[in-house]
Amino acid sequence: MVPLPKRQYRVIEGLLLVMVLLLAFFMASIPHFNYLYPLHIDEFWHYGDAQSLIETGRIPYPDPFNAGEPYVPDVEVGFHLLLGVIRLVTGLSWLTLFRFLPGVILALLAFQAYALGRGRGFGLGAAFLICLIPTTIRLLGPAFLVPISLGLMYLPLIIFILHRLVFTARGVAILFLLLFTLLFLHPPTLAVVSVITVIHLLFFLPGKENLRLRWKMSAFIFGLMVLIYTFLIFWAPSALYFVVSEALDPELHMPMPAMENMALKYGIVPLALFLLGVGILFYRRNRGDLAVITSAFGLLVFQQLYPHLYIGPDIIYERGWLYIFVLMAPIGAIALKTIWEWLRRAWQHRPEMARVAACAVTGVLVAVSLFFSIRNGLSEYYYHVVDDEMYREFLWIKEYVPPQHRIGIADTHEAWPLAAITQKYAYTAEVAPRFHAKGRAAVEFLKNGAQSTPWLIASGISLVYSHEEVINDDLIKINKDLYLLVTERQQR
Repeated sequence: MVPLPKRQYRVIEGLLLVMVLLLAFFMASIPHFNYLYPLHIDEFWHYGDAQSLIETGRIPYPDPFNAGEPYVPDVEVGFHLLLGVIRLVTGLSWLTLFRFLPGVILALLAFQAYALGRGRGFGLGAAFLICLIPTTIRLLGPAFLVPISLGLMYLPLIIFILHRLVFTARGVAILFLLLFTLLFLHPPTLAVVSVITVIHLLFFLPGKENLRLRWKMSAFIFGLMVLIYTFLIFWAPSALYFVVSEALDPELHMPMPAMENMALKYGIVPLALFLLGVGILFYRRNRGDLAVITSAFGLLVFQQLYPHLYIGPDIIYERGWLYIFVLMAPIGAIALKTIWEWLRRAWQHRPEMARVAACAVTGVLVAVSLFFSIRNGLSEYYYHVVDDEMYREFLWIKEYVPPQHRIGIADTHEAWPLAAITQKYAYTAEVAPRFHAKGRAAVEFLKNGAQSTPWLIASGISLVYSHEEVINDDLIKINKDLYLLVTERQQR
């Protein structure tokens, strides 16, 4: 059988890549099909922060979820600045950004996975397997517009640099810029890719060629990483102290149940391909591949040990499976490519049969994994923070409530959309099961009928949004669940 001309092969590959990128957009859009608003409390969190940053035009900016107090430090300020700039440049609404931008980000992540594997023939497979990364309310994931979704894009790019350019001046410069930007975008991802970088350097050091250069460049890269973390110590000491203290003290960790069967969320076929790919790469013993495998298994070990020891950053545990899935994709794609080659060699004397068999088997594997991934995505539970009625109420507040009523109080989970949509300040906005002092005070205040006017005045609160009975003559009901504080001082 005559092989395809090179130009024709590239056209077919390009068309398949476009299909995979469209699939990525589709997969990230599944939770948004019948819902116009941000899906997760974390999305409203970043919605409000980005909006406040852009409206204020400076750093620090007022924290919309903490009564307008200066937000210092915002360790994800890069993400908020990026969202604000995209909105200003495109003119799109916040709702449109949160509905469609996740699909664009996942498509970019898939394209980077393709670029990582293209030179070795598994780019399309890696891009396809990236599309299957799940999104859940606990794990988050690519269907949510949150910093981790953007942070995942750094993994294929950094691995590409480590495998091809790490011991060149250009590669070191790019690596430093990527790590430094992650410091302001998503510090947990910075920690993960820092470990991945160190693992790669350790695997590359024993090389026989240019040993002296390898040692010098590795030491230089390590010094740059120390510089980045030194900057973090001076820039965000309180945030770093909190993370380190929590990582070392099991009693400080949030009481959340362990995440179970997460590997199956990715799919049985991708998991089987990953395990087969691990075996294949161990047999080939390429140092770069072994470094990726070691990184993936290191994260797997941490994910299994953390629920028993509670030692280490809990944010890494909560997001760790997403990093693992990104690392699993190229390894599984190598297995998919190898299966294709095995089938072609098995019928090497009958090329037509070999091609048909290879296409049939890989096609079945792709179809089965895609079917279950779409089914899981459609059946996954996503809570809705607001509905159409509540959104209209919050728009009404934004439009008609006078600016002197600046700080409002609401149920701590409704405070997130309240602040983001109305552009008022929420007294506090928190998430169960663990509240801070302000969260407990807010819950108790609303539960008791919002009776204490002195507490409202002392807290600077003049807007109350509550579905509970309100027993306070100083609170005037002006809408279904909205009350404004009117005291003698305000009347004068």
